[in-house]
Amino acid sequence: MGSLIGIRRRIKSAKNISQITKAMEMVSASKMKKAQDAALATRPFTEKLQAIMSKVGSGLSSNTHALTHLNSSPKILLILISTNKGLCGGLNVNLYRSLLDFASSRGNVPIQIATVGKKAKWIVPSGNTELSAKFHDLGEHVTFAETRSISQYAMDLYIKGEVSEVYLAYPKFISTLQNEITFTQLLPFKSENSSVVSNYTIEPSSSALLGSLLPYQIEMSVYQTILEARATEHSARMVAMKSASDNAKELIGNLTLDYNQARQSAVTSELLDVTTARMAIE
Repeated sequence: MGSLIGIRRRIKSAKNISQITKAMEMVSASKMKKAQDAALATRPFTEKLQAIMSKVGSGLSSNTHALTHLNSSPKILLILISTNKGLCGGLNVNLYRSLLDFASSRGNVPIQIATVGKKAKWIVPSGNTELSAKFHDLGEHVTFAETRSISQYAMDLYIKGEVSEVYLAYPKFISTLQNEITFTQLLPFKSENSSVVSNYTIEPSSSALLGSLLPYQIEMSVYQTILEARATEHSARMVAMKSASDNAKELIGNLTLDYNQARQSAVTSELLDVTTARMAIE
């Protein structure tokens, strides 16, 4: 009897967990659709803006703008974008491993890390890295205005000459089941060597246009990466909760089979006891 009660308790616990994970899966699926739509809607504009600015800056010297100037500082700034909540499978673990590989590839170069997302503060390694800033107050639905403080922080450090390079580290959204930990160089801004821009007349000049739009392009790049990370976060959580729900259902099925077998054994044992007692009386 004690075994039957224990199995019934385990079945009840598994059912409760299954209900919770199923509800979380549905919530994550709803948030995932909105996050994916936001990331995919702005991606073509961001990529096209970057391509245009790269062509506009071709042929100009590195001293044309403060964000294209090459600094001699030995430090690097890394903007690390993680999830706000847990239960995302191995997403943050993969981000941490990629960060270790990036820091190892840089040797003894000091790396300043600005974290975006509440879970990023737990994955900052020691050694040649240090935490320089935290941006954990972003809302559920990220807006362009909220992310401008992050890009402004990076541009201010670079213009002051405190860092020589600025990188973005984030999980890039590919599909619901696939993402890729990506490290993208944000600063200094590099233009491509192309003669395409010579076919156009730019007024007042290429340098003036670069000076006006380059900060905006940097802000859009930061905004886009955060949208990509949010879409990846909700996708990973939805997949993790679906896997947990499926595992709970499988466990319930196995426990139910064990319960029926134990109950059948108990009934058979009771019947044997009754039959034996009757035979003894007769």
